[in-house]
Amino acid sequence: MSINKTNLALVEEAYNAYENDPTIVRSREDRLRVRERKKARFDRESIPELTQQVLSTATTPTVLRRLGSLEEFLWLIDQNRPVHFALAAQVQGPTTVARWRDALDLVQLRHPLLSVCIETDGNCRPHFRRETAAPIPLRVVRENNVVRRWESEIELELSIPFNARQAPLLRAVLLHEADQAVFILVAHHSIADGVSIAFVIRDVLQALSRNPIGLLPLLPAHEEILGVTRSDVVQAKPSKESNSPLPGRPATYLRKEDLRPRIKALRLTPQLTGKLRERARLEGTTVHGALSSAAALAYWQNNPELKEESVHICSPTDTRKLLGLGEDCAVLINSRVVAIEPRASTAFWDIARQATAGLAVAQTLKGIIASRRALHRIVKNGIDVPTAAAVFAHAFAHEIRLSNLGNLPYGTEFGELKLQALWGPSVSARFEGALNIGVATTNGALCLLETRVGSSASLLETAEQILLSACTRAGSFVPFTNIPRCSTAKAI
Repeated sequence: MSINKTNLALVEEAYNAYENDPTIVRSREDRLRVRERKKARFDRESIPELTQQVLSTATTPTVLRRLGSLEEFLWLIDQNRPVHFALAAQVQGPTTVARWRDALDLVQLRHPLLSVCIETDGNCRPHFRRETAAPIPLRVVRENNVVRRWESEIELELSIPFNARQAPLLRAVLLHEADQAVFILVAHHSIADGVSIAFVIRDVLQALSRNPIGLLPLLPAHEEILGVTRSDVVQAKPSKESNSPLPGRPATYLRKEDLRPRIKALRLTPQLTGKLRERARLEGTTVHGALSSAAALAYWQNNPELKEESVHICSPTDTRKLLGLGEDCAVLINSRVVAIEPRASTAFWDIARQATAGLAVAQTLKGIIASRRALHRIVKNGIDVPTAAAVFAHAFAHEIRLSNLGNLPYGTEFGELKLQALWGPSVSARFEGALNIGVATTNGALCLLETRVGSSASLLETAEQILLSACTRAGSFVPFTNIPRCSTAKAI
């Protein structure tokens, strides 16, 4: 699926002109002509929770806080190659565009970072500035079959970078029919991670269903929550976890003109998802480890010329549960790269255990703190965009990025509405030969969303067949201690 350049130009033009019209409407019938700077008129159906309590928020721009080291690092590398990402929610039930608009406005007030831009002070240190007079842009697509169209809309959105100096750093797309919709949120990575946006989507559906939602305070930066300060970094000695070796060679960045994403979605059946979960438990590993194994084997199968090369899999992991954090919109992840060695073992469950073991340190408090300290040492004295890009290419060189949100931490029934599927996160590949697979489990089924560039073949169908075979083939339990060795890149 390729991006129509005319469509891309029209959408970019609409976003550039959205200040006086936060709802942008286009349809197939008007051939994508955008009605700029005119308030879209619909039969408005108010949401009771839009009370004076939340509407009385001051509109004066306010400096909230400085960016943490991870937030600043993501801000820097986004200026080299965009790293914004998207999630899509497939929703069944009656809605109106006006109710979506009102719900989005309410949820923006709930989360402080949904109203910010990024500015620099006199020392060129970035900070979040809140601009409450900047509503989240909502682009509406009238469509007779919304499930047919949403993948191409994500492709468009990933092709349009954010201007970090312009609030807000979130935008929305609504593919709308009377009784079903696909709602897409696109976020700058400095204000959110995939789990954050999954919670924001939940909040929008709660507001649509007229369930009350409260306001949340501004979270400190991840490093401050962990007790890692800049002065602490100066005193800290490098730990074993933060001083692990980098990959042998850095990744090669794609040319900027080649950054046109291609999206493909695949939903595993609830039956296969259940079998996979149970078999992974019996084999002493996890669903994420099994997905890593399937992705690596599919990569080698689709690229036989690389069968003697390692496959590096980058996995962001959520730290909320470990740190006792809630449902805030913020960057609260820790990432690690695991190298799957082709000569270590080609058995599916051996590779799955290997991948799980390689991620273990990134999922401990000690490992997370070590990662943040390592990043502090890089960022604390100030780095520029080329340096940040070089660090990223060394520390996170990968062929596959596997972003697994796991089981949704909330139900899928919202009054008359049902969340049928959540897709993503989707983020454009940055390196040659690399791809991203976003994973979320909704209603008992794994939803896989692949993002790749160029003419590279999709891995999803091959990976699905590998998973099916792994779950149905007879095999004995292998102790968790019998794990092939794997190498890991530094976690940041």
